[in-house]
Amino acid sequence: MEPTASTATSDAKQDGQRFYHAQPNSYQLIFNLSADEMECIGHLDISEGGTAPSVAEILAFLSADGITTGVLQPAVEQLQSEARPGRSTTCTIASGILPTPGEDGRLEYALCPLEPPPQKNDSDDDDQANQVDFRSVQRFINVDPDQEIGRIIAPTSGINGKTVRGKPVPATPGKLLQLKLGKNVHAAGDDLSSLVSEIHGRVKLDGDTIMVVEEYVVDGDVDFGIGNIRFNGFVEVRGDVLDGFQVNASKGLKITGNVGSCQLTSLGNIEFCGMDGQGKGTIHCGGSITANFIHESAVECAGHLEVHVELLNCTVRCRGTVSAGMISGGACIALGGIDAKKLGAPSGVKTKVQAGSDYHDLERMQELFTQLTSTIEAFSQARSMDEMNRLQAEKQRLTSSIVEVRNRRPPGANPKINIRNRLYEGVTIQTGNGVEEFTAQLEGPLSMIENSVEGGVRQVALSGLELHADQVERMYLDEQQRRQAEEAAETAAAEAAVSAEPSEDQPSPEADPKKKTED
Repeated sequence: MEPTASTATSDAKQDGQRFYHAQPNSYQLIFNLSADEMECIGHLDISEGGTAPSVAEILAFLSADGITTGVLQPAVEQLQSEARPGRSTTCTIASGILPTPGEDGRLEYALCPLEPPPQKNDSDDDDQANQVDFRSVQRFINVDPDQEIGRIIAPTSGINGKTVRGKPVPATPGKLLQLKLGKNVHAAGDDLSSLVSEIHGRVKLDGDTIMVVEEYVVDGDVDFGIGNIRFNGFVEVRGDVLDGFQVNASKGLKITGNVGSCQLTSLGNIEFCGMDGQGKGTIHCGGSITANFIHESAVECAGHLEVHVELLNCTVRCRGTVSAGMISGGACIALGGIDAKKLGAPSGVKTKVQAGSDYHDLERMQELFTQLTSTIEAFSQARSMDEMNRLQAEKQRLTSSIVEVRNRRPPGANPKINIRNRLYEGVTIQTGNGVEEFTAQLEGPLSMIENSVEGGVRQVALSGLELHADQVERMYLDEQQRRQAEEAAETAAAEAAVSAEPSEDQPSPEADPKKKTED
């Protein structure tokens, strides 16, 4: 709509530009345009007896002045409706479109560094299951070789804006990500935007350098501030691990302090001061374990277990050797042999130690015995000859399997137990297939091996675990044979000497009368 005839002028100011539209004796309309042309403020004065221009006329004035972008029609309507004779109105009637700055370049991780706690399930009535695990607060990313860490996202240019007169307002582009590739990380992809790990480890951002490291050091205790740890590398804790926490380190674990009722897991070696598992602590180790003491815990170790002071009321399953100051209470199975200063306790606490057996084989035997028991029960209830024949064949198969597993001697097996100081009553010793329960205290030092001749356990002079039980048994039997041979020779010699002496009824050669006559 064309505006009615009016006087239109404009002037430039330091802070912008001003446009005048006036109808003599009726109204005066002023558009104040800011210096950057991003805002236009309208001002309308109505003369006494005058009338305000229509909304359409005001919009036409704006268009004629080149103000076509960001016009706020509701504001124009307000400017027009609120104007009265002798009363002026002012409001912003046009706003430019601000530019949208570009996003800076960034690293977008392929994996989330946080492990959110489990969500509560309202349908679950178990209060314990609904509790949030506040120990799950791990804040680093585990990666494997050739695994993508993340991608470098390029910066964007942003979106240009416009002034109210339609002029473009350039956007500020985003900044490039200044990121250096550290050790064990390389760029991949056609545009080299993908970052890939070269090893097992955790992602570490040190300033403007990204790297993958194999160590994670906790400079203090593992508590609610640190949370459970699961790391594809070596973990060092320079403090204690408090009750209820889990530490899983694939390449090894070293704890300067003590461990509570916790779960420790590693494919490498584990070293700590002591552990009081309170009946709930567990250790799963793919290497060797070194500690001062372990109390009331379940230990599974693929390598050697060395406990300087004591193993107290523990369940130990070890595929290497066990060396301890004292083993008291619980059960200890070691494929490679056991060496302890003391076994049991003065109180006669039940303690079972077993050497030369693989605990995997023992578990298999238990499964076979369970199956055999079920088969025998089913056989007693069989109603047809075919079923009885089938069950009989199954009994024979299971029995043969039990014998085969029982007689198995895996590599590294050494059915030998060393007692360097004392064995107390209440201790049961099993070396190979030889078993004996001791009801009286026994003083060391001595070694115990399987008695291959009479069955049971044989007590021999102390020797290190590096000397295999079979060698000790052969040496013992050879010594017995030698002694028996010596005793037999001594007996034979004594008997020969006795038979060579003249009897009392026979005269001596000097008393022979014939001899005297000849002389």
